[in-house]
Amino acid sequence: MVQTKNTFARTKRRSNTLIILLDSMRTLEIENFRVYFFKYLNQLLSIDMDKVTQLPLWLKNSRNNLAVIFDRNGNITDCNELFAAALITDQPENINYFFSEQELLKFWNMVHSLLLNNHVPANFISHHKTGNIYRWEFFLQEEEHIIGIAQHQNAVKRTESLINVDHLIDSFMSNSPASAWICDANGHIITMNKYYLSFTGLTNADIGKTLWEIFPGHLADLYQRNNEIVLESGKILKTEELSIDTNGITRNFLVYKFPLQTIDDKKLVGGWAIDITERKAAEQKIFQHDIKLKELAFLQSHEVRRPLANMLGLIELVKADAYKIQDEHLQNILLYIQLSATELDNEIRKVIDKLQEE
Repeated sequence: MVQTKNTFARTKRRSNTLIILLDSMRTLEIENFRVYFFKYLNQLLSIDMDKVTQLPLWLKNSRNNLAVIFDRNGNITDCNELFAAALITDQPENINYFFSEQELLKFWNMVHSLLLNNHVPANFISHHKTGNIYRWEFFLQEEEHIIGIAQHQNAVKRTESLINVDHLIDSFMSNSPASAWICDANGHIITMNKYYLSFTGLTNADIGKTLWEIFPGHLADLYQRNNEIVLESGKILKTEELSIDTNGITRNFLVYKFPLQTIDDKKLVGGWAIDITERKAAEQKIFQHDIKLKELAFLQSHEVRRPLANMLGLIELVKADAYKIQDEHLQNILLYIQLSATELDNEIRKVIDKLQEE
């Protein structure tokens, strides 16, 4: 009787906690709620926490989810039938078997992060040898064991869910007033937007060709060198490149190239460019104007001031004998000439200083 009362009280206490958790969905982030709900569900279903190496019965019997529990080394201690069937082996021993070599590094980085932050769930997408795509969620069972739950991503539903996004991206690319394209590591053009096609005179039939099949060799070499810089560094590259329009005129472009990676880890290079030919021409005019200003400053400083300096020197010589000049009118004229020459010299100095500042 006492045991029955204790069981009833424990069940009621857990039920109340479950109601609180459900109500907390309004305030908690969904990912956090999922972790706490999952942990509490283990308790509510009376899972024996001493058997941490085994899956809860509701996961063990699941017909919708792949489920597995493994230790820090990836050794599988329990899994359900769906997971075992997906492995295509009778005796799955290690979780590593399920992932490709490219996925393993990401997977174990995620596992280590999960072990360090045991209240934060981890998500992971894997591509199985059969071609199936699985979306995983991992939770810490306890300090030494991790539970993984996966759902098969139906390709049709996945495609349908991306139709609107693909349409928006395609619309953005097509209507962008800048050239945009994607190349693979070998210089094949994967895609081009409408502006790029119209500028170069290419068509969709040219998609898939290499840079060398489309552009002159020296330009294709330059483009590929910049692509390789992006692929090796994994960083955005800002540079200038030349291109040739449909009229055969060379144009200047400000180019941003950046690394891309497909869902199967294939490395690509994205490019975005705007025509700066007119801006470059304007910059060249400004540069030439600056040169002329410097030439004018030199001329003012050396050629114009030289005769003026001579004039001022002669005036000083005349002033030395000014006492011999009896005519007061001539003395005033001499004084005015000196003042005017001095003012002119000061103005020329101001012009020179201003030109040198610019």
